[in-house]
Order: sequence, then structure tokens, then C-alpha cells
Amino acid sequence: MSQDDDWLIDDSHEAPAEEADSFWNVLIVDDEPDIHRVTQLALTGINFLGRRLKLHSCYSGADALAYLSQQNDIALILLDVVMETEDAGLKTARAIREELGNRQVRIILRTGQPGVAPEREVIESYDINDYKAKTELTRDKLYTAVLGTLRSYHDIMLIDQQRQMLDANRRGLLKVIEASRVIFQKPSIEQLAQGVLEQLQSLLFFEQDALYVVVHGSVAALSEDEQQVKVLYATGGYTNLRGKTLPAAELARFRPTIDQAVSGQQSIYADDHFIGFFRTPHGPVNLFIIEGPVSLSHGDRDLIDMFCRNVSIAYENLMMAREIEHAQRSIIYQLSEVVEYRSKDTGNHIRRMSEYAYLLACELGIPDEEAKEIRTAAPLHDIGKVGIPDRVLLKPGPLDTEERKVMDQHASIGYDMLKEARPRILQMAATIAHQHHEKWDGSGYPQGLSGDAIHIAGRITALCDVYDALSQARCYKEEWPREAVLDAIRAGSGKHFDPSVVDAFFRILPEIEALRLLYRDDAPHS
Repeated sequence: MSQDDDWLIDDSHEAPAEEADSFWNVLIVDDEPDIHRVTQLALTGINFLGRRLKLHSCYSGADALAYLSQQNDIALILLDVVMETEDAGLKTARAIREELGNRQVRIILRTGQPGVAPEREVIESYDINDYKAKTELTRDKLYTAVLGTLRSYHDIMLIDQQRQMLDANRRGLLKVIEASRVIFQKPSIEQLAQGVLEQLQSLLFFEQDALYVVVHGSVAALSEDEQQVKVLYATGGYTNLRGKTLPAAELARFRPTIDQAVSGQQSIYADDHFIGFFRTPHGPVNLFIIEGPVSLSHGDRDLIDMFCRNVSIAYENLMMAREIEHAQRSIIYQLSEVVEYRSKDTGNHIRRMSEYAYLLACELGIPDEEAKEIRTAAPLHDIGKVGIPDRVLLKPGPLDTEERKVMDQHASIGYDMLKEARPRILQMAATIAHQHHEKWDGSGYPQGLSGDAIHIAGRITALCDVYDALSQARCYKEEWPREAVLDAIRAGSGKHFDPSVVDAFFRILPEIEALRLLYRDDAPHS
């Protein structure tokens, strides 16, 4: 049996409801009701560090253990040794520490029979904080013992709170590191935006509606009709705004906080939303707009600031990678066009080859990063033709046997030109240049490879090259009719071409033909 003796709280100074837990909870465990009443009277009016005592009563060790298993905010236990058994209090003290695992609560053992449990033996054998004979506990001595023990409890809880804060900060730091790792892996700006919002929500904001926006141009010049704020990614109620301009109404709503964030170059925590700010040295202003009430500790805000800095680095790296990729593609196109102009196969052959190869790679389930490498490298498939004499390369008609042998050398020449290159794209280009004339049945050149021994990029490029060559007029032939081209592709399945690549080709034929029209030879280069 247990009860709370709330009458011990000074009724003339009743605590507000919101401060109902601002007490020192003290549990009296004794089988004599008179001891409870005497203790309650002795402790009436005690105030320590601005908090009063709230006394609770249990009348046996078993009741105390049951009560403590449900109540984890007891600061002090005044525990009788002899209750239902001569050592009930000792067993209860040990159970509190070992069974309940409660190491914070302070325990003062009290006994009316000191000889039953000698003080020295009890102090050495049990994890208690004081041991008193009831006869020596005058009101003043009880007051001193209780306050000294509460001070000890306060210090322990303060240390534990600081440890919990350190643990929380450590967990938060690990979350930021993990979240940053995820966003650094995003291959595109849109995927970065998605990753940022998802990681922010997993860190602190949970399922609140959110926007990731990029501000183009001068923020100071923003107006409702300039449409300079683009939504890269959005969640919740804003999902339909992905890829669109932030509507004027939403811009007007968030404009004061956006202005504050931009002018101060920092994130802003408003009452009903959060604006996360970052910008890179060479990029536009980026903002995270998180809807809903924001109540974060200083530690949480520090984590968000750290996360924003990491996002800024990821964004800058992504922009630099995009610039490098564009530069590589530009250089590769220019190199490829040298070959095309020299062989008089001008027009958009290299662009068609590039896009055909990418579509097929995606349809075959090749990871997007590798598919993009194939797209960038495919235009260099004929780079070896720079080493072929004009008399062969520019001959307006079929080649004889010797001329064909010379022409066939372009695959090996291209490979030799690129094989020592270190960039992955040029390594891919070396493989494509070397293998795009290999055939599925092993009858191709220069190595006579067959089946899966031919790199998938070589197999893809082989089909794309034949399709484009048959579909376009050349100096040595006329353009083939559409059905004749498709029949040739079908006939080559399992012989010239990988059957799985042929199947993929026909699955996406409408897209292939749309690209052929888009990049027809009389269309302008782009």
C-alpha cells in the first residue's frame, strides 16, 4: 500500500499547475504509521533550491519496490530496516540498485534496532548513502541528513543530465555525418534537394511540410511577378510545386523571413516556420523552408547549422562536377567532330550516337552514372579514323580487300590513343573504340570477341552505329528505307548483336526514332 501525502506542501503558497512536478519527491518506507506522521511533521516547510518536498508513503519493502518500478523521479528514500522481516529494508535497498537498476535515488536507512544490522557491516555491504538509528534522528538532524542527501541527488542528476546532453549531441552529430554522407552521394541537383529535405526531416523536423528552393538573380530585386524562386523539391502539402516557380502567395508569406535570412546570411527560426539558408561562392542562394512550429534547443540549432554548411559543400561539389562533366562532353564532341568533318560524315551523327546509347543503357537497367559515362564516351567510337589515310577514308564507294584491312585498323588505333588516359570517361571511350566492331557470334574485329566477353558499352554502341549508318546517307551509299533498317537489326540479333540489346532497342524504338528526327543531319548543331 502506498499514498501521497500532499498536505505537506505549504497550502498557503500553492504551486501553479505547470509547476506540479517541481518538487523533491521523498519516499518514506516504514511499517509503523506513527513514523510516517512524525517524519511528515519534521519535514514540513523544508525548501531546498527553490523546490519543496513532496512525501510519499509505503508500508513494506514489497510495496516500495512495486511503487518504485512505476515511479522514476524519487530523489530520496527513508527506508526502515526491520519491517515484514528483520532484513526487509536491506533486501529492498539491494533490489532497488540491482533489480530496478536505480543508481540515482539516495537511500537513508533507518532502524529502531541497531543491533540487528550493525552500522559498519551495512555501510560496507549495501549501496546506501546514510545509516541512522531512529532515536538519534531529531528534527534538526533529520533536516541536515535530508538536505545533504538531496544536494547529492541534485549533483548526480545534473551530471547525468549533462551526460545525456553529450550523448544526444553525439547522436545528433552522428546523424549529421550520416545525413551528409547521403547528400554527398546525390548525382544531381534535384536528387540533392530531395536528399536534403529527407535528411532534415529525419534529423529534427519529422513529417513537416517542406520546400527546397533556389533563388536566381538578385534577391533584393525579387517581386511577386519576377518568378525567380524555383522549387527544386517539396514534400507534404507542397509536393505539387516540384520543379515549378514558388507561387506569389507563398513568396509573399515567406518573404519577410527570406529577406531576413538573406540579409543576415543565416538560417532563421520563425514561430511557424524555419528558413534554412546557404549559398556557395559560385552558386545561387539556396533555402529550405520547413512549415510548422519550430522549437529547437541550441544544440539542435548547432546541428542544423552544421548540416547546412555540409549541404553547401555538397552543392558546390555537385556544381563543380557538373561543370567538369560539361567540359568533358564539349571536348569529346569537338574531338569527335574532327573525325566527322575529316570523313565528311558531318551533321549530327555523334549526337545521335550519344543519345541512342544512353537510352539503350537505361533500358537495359545500367546504373544512371554508368549510362551517362557511355553517353559521353560513345561519340569517340570512331576516333581512330584520324589515323586512316584519306585515300581510304574518303573513297566514294566500296573498299577493296586491302583497303578494308586498313579501315579496320581504326578500332585498334582509337584504343591505342585512349588506353593510357586516366579519367573514367576516356577509359570507357577506349573500350568503346576498341570493341564497337566486335560481334556477338565472334566474327567481328579486331579481337574476335564474342558474347559477354564484349563490354556492354561495346555491344550497345555496335547496334547504335549500325542503325545510324543504315539510316543516314553517306558518301559511299544512300539512306536505307526504315523497314529495311529494322529488318537488318532483327536479322543481326544473335549474330552481329546481343539479343538483349536488340530487344531493348525495339522496346524503345519510338524514342529512338524521335531522337533521329530531332538530330537529323540538316538540323543545327547544339
